[in-house]
Amino acid sequence: MEKKKLRVTVQVQVLLLIMAMVASPIMSCPPTDGKSCKDCLVNQMKNVCPSCTPILHCMARCLWDGTSRPNCITKCNTNNAYPTLSDCKRCMSKCKCTCAN
Repeated sequence: MEKKKLRVTVQVQVLLLIMAMVASPIMSCPPTDGKSCKDCLVNQMKNVCPSCTPILHCMARCLWDGTSRPNCITKCNTNNAYPTLSDCKRCMSKCKCTCAN
């Protein structure tokens, strides 16, 4: 009986550990104000990934015009250009925590 209780306890602990590891990183972000989000995005576009600026501007204009997302991706993500839209998304994702709230 004692072995069974120990096994259940270990299973629960492992389940909790897995849930903690899978939880979204945004959940661990501290509360922020809107200014820090804007500052982070501006800094990323100016200093960290400036080559993404034209691609991101293209996506923003396209989406604001009411074009569907897949069509905008096709329009702005030219296959022969570097960086790709996914590279820019990865670069800009560093602002995720400052823009979480």
